[in-house]
Amino acid sequence: MKNNKIIPDVDMDNSKIARTVSADPGLLSNEELLEMLGDRRLSLKLILAGEKSKERSSASLTGKRIVENARKRYDDLMMAATIFVLFGDDIRILSFQPSADSTFAFFTSLSFFLFLLEIILHSWAKSDFSGGLFRIKGYACSFFFWLDLLAVLSMVPDVAWLASSLGMQSGLLDSFGTKAGKAGKIGAKSSRVIRMARLVRLVKLYKVTSQRSREKQQLDDLKKLVELGHYSHVELQEYLQRNGTNKQSKVGAELSDIITRRVIIAVLLMLCIVPLLTYSSPIDDERDVTFFMHSTNMNAASDCDYLERSIVEFRSFMEQIVWDGHLEQPLLVALDVNPKRCQHVVSYIDFVNEEIMSLIRDEALRVVTSEPTTINGVTYSVSATFNETPYMMREATSSIYLMFFVLVMLVVLSTQFTGDAQRLVLAPIENMMTIVNMVADDPLEVFDFKNTAGSDDYETQVIQMAIEKITALLRIGFGVAGAEIISSNMTVEGGGSACLNPMIPGKRVYALFGFCDIMSFDLCTEKLEDEIMTFVNSVARIVHDEVTRWGGTCNKNLGNAFLMVWRIGDEKSLSDYRRVGRRHSGSSWTEVKQSQSPVLAPKPRSASYKSQGDIVDLRRIPGLDVLSDKALVGFLKVIVEINRDVQLLSYRKDRRLVTGGEKGFLLRMGFGLHAGWAIEGAVGSLQKVDATYLSPHVNMAARMEAATRQFGVAILITRQFFKLMSETAQIHCRKVDIVTVKGSNVPMPIYTYDTFQKQIFPQLRTPKYSNLCINEVLAQQAENYDVSVWMTDPDLIQLRCLATPEFLKAFEKGLKCYLEGNWEEARSILGKADEMMSSNDTGGDGPSRAILKYMKANDWSCPPTWSGHRPLTSK
Repeated sequence: MKNNKIIPDVDMDNSKIARTVSADPGLLSNEELLEMLGDRRLSLKLILAGEKSKERSSASLTGKRIVENARKRYDDLMMAATIFVLFGDDIRILSFQPSADSTFAFFTSLSFFLFLLEIILHSWAKSDFSGGLFRIKGYACSFFFWLDLLAVLSMVPDVAWLASSLGMQSGLLDSFGTKAGKAGKIGAKSSRVIRMARLVRLVKLYKVTSQRSREKQQLDDLKKLVELGHYSHVELQEYLQRNGTNKQSKVGAELSDIITRRVIIAVLLMLCIVPLLTYSSPIDDERDVTFFMHSTNMNAASDCDYLERSIVEFRSFMEQIVWDGHLEQPLLVALDVNPKRCQHVVSYIDFVNEEIMSLIRDEALRVVTSEPTTINGVTYSVSATFNETPYMMREATSSIYLMFFVLVMLVVLSTQFTGDAQRLVLAPIENMMTIVNMVADDPLEVFDFKNTAGSDDYETQVIQMAIEKITALLRIGFGVAGAEIISSNMTVEGGGSACLNPMIPGKRVYALFGFCDIMSFDLCTEKLEDEIMTFVNSVARIVHDEVTRWGGTCNKNLGNAFLMVWRIGDEKSLSDYRRVGRRHSGSSWTEVKQSQSPVLAPKPRSASYKSQGDIVDLRRIPGLDVLSDKALVGFLKVIVEINRDVQLLSYRKDRRLVTGGEKGFLLRMGFGLHAGWAIEGAVGSLQKVDATYLSPHVNMAARMEAATRQFGVAILITRQFFKLMSETAQIHCRKVDIVTVKGSNVPMPIYTYDTFQKQIFPQLRTPKYSNLCINEVLAQQAENYDVSVWMTDPDLIQLRCLATPEFLKAFEKGLKCYLEGNWEEARSILGKADEMMSSNDTGGDGPSRAILKYMKANDWSCPPTWSGHRPLTSK
């Protein structure tokens, strides 16, 4: 039967098995479904457990909602009680009849017990008593505990039954009698000041209100996202359950707590001091007139006419005194003159205005009685009752004004203090964190923090500036190779470590490597002595400026040498440009021409290294021809600038550097350029670490620089670098030889860019109507590079002025004869080429002389084993 559930029990000899069968599995309970599925029992258990977990989570969420709603209702109740105890008594006097006093007294007692209960509960829930009575942590015995206690104690005089049981008198003014005098006024003021202590509860009102405002704003923003379709209602509930409301930071909470304490102390001090410094109209006039009547009563003795006239004048005068035009509020409402005499006028002398007194509160009636005086056995005294209702109403009005004034002061001071804290502390800290995070995300980027919001000349701004300088120093000190070190150690969010760890693992990167060296450095060091640092830094300034301007960075400063890097990218980012190449085993020049930069493929040393054939074809990388051209231009610009800089030119006439028969000292530098891979990382220990590049390709750049002395040129370029340049740049370079380097039997052509340095290079200046400085103009030229630079740049043209087409044709022909083994013809042609360059710095052509020297060492006879290349003797 459909939709019918059958649960038979099958009794067997060996066991009893209960099998559940149903035509509709939807009718089965969870337990029955588990029994029916058998092997799938475990997975289904997990599903059911997840459903139960969701149910428990839903129940937990419902419970949280109930607790949250109860908390809000509790906050509303305490907020209403706080407002009542602050303004209730004054509103009672201003707006209600005496018959309502008992109702106000009830709510005052209720508020008193609510506040007392709140203190007890907070002390129990928000305090830690594990340290003992004198080491309580949390709310109990804290600043706010004593403040709340003071606020509750200030209500004791207003709770009539409690005040009576403690022997105190409630009400605004106590019946101090004539002996009270000014002390009564001071006591009244003191009692009102004590009542002002309840204002501290406004702090709680403010916190509750601001918290609700933040929660409401957050919820409204999330609802808008739900309405826009970015989140579903389920996701919204999960987010609220997971994250709750935005919590205040620890720094902000601590600072807010300190500011609140200071504000409260300031307000309480103001309330205590202001009444003492405030002038108020005297309230002792009633006592004075009563004493006057007492004197008149004694002087009258038995003269009834005199006593009657005096009383008539007194009452007539008092009836003329009204409060602000309120005739229904007379000042004198009762008079009692003793001893009783003059029976015919006693009803006029002694009177009580019962109608007025019935409408006046007891606390508004002030009875002033003179001290009894006995003369000749007769006791004289006067007792007058005055109506203080108008005075109390004006006082209640003033009290409300004062309450609002203090409230405004409290809010204004808190806002100002919070604003100052945000401006002086929190904003700078946030800016510091922004700086650190920006540097951690991109250590090589040069950020401009000058316009970052700070705090003028305060210490926080000094710290912020220090962080900016420290990050700049890190960037300068570690350079491109240390970017990963800076990033990993400065990351403070999302997994950043608190420990310093500069020794990060290295990674393979591809780059253009340039090595340059100051020639005759030993001489300079010996002769210049303490001035050597100025000399080296002058050279370093030019090298760094030009290389940086043309897209490179400095990695190492070795005193007389510099390692410059034009970083292409790491192995991961260049994975799309991999190619599978052939392993080259031959050594003939034909095989070299067919190869694709075999030096780029490092020889594997272990199984962890990648196959030699799996290499990155740098020529396939877009824009690398521009970067290669700029690298060469950067070095050529260095050559020009060291022969143009005024400070370096001054060393040409320095007698300390002139040796032998030389006319002057000529600063010369050697440059080597190569392209390939290197391991980028940290070298050293926790005591000293350098971020650098290690690989045979870095060494190759150094070998090229060292070989410039052998070939008598300023710069040497490997074939790997040469093939990456643009065709226009290649045309302006010439091949000078084919060599093998130590550690490799693969022949490698090397190239140079001809430079004539022994000439005057004009000083640079900006165009007449340009508003840019010279550095900005040069930076724009480097940024807007194109291949036309090789034909139009005045510096490059002037530098290569001796490389005429006739010379280049002659040298190319002589080099070809040399490589093909026709040394006799090569000797003749290269000799002529050398003579054509007689105006050069060395008095001839360096590469021609180097080849001629090599052939001469072999007696001008080509060896039988000649294969078109020779070993490079310099490392």
